[in-house]
Amino acid sequence: MKRLLRSEGYARARLFNGALFALLGTVVVVRTLATTGPSWGAIPGCVLGAAMIALGVLRYRDYFGARGRR
Repeated sequence: MKRLLRSEGYARARLFNGALFALLGTVVVVRTLATTGPSWGAIPGCVLGAAMIALGVLRYRDYFGARGRR
């Protein structure tokens, strides 16, 4: 299992998932703000979108950090 988790292919798959999370998070934030405008009702959508963007950023950071350690 450790070999799988440290493989280059697994790291690339996580990077791809991170890119999708960041893209979907951006879409959620933009669509929420476009639909409701800046109001109290937009807070849950913006928080969800920001969390997805943060997850994507962390996946990128992990990928490029792991490449530097090899």
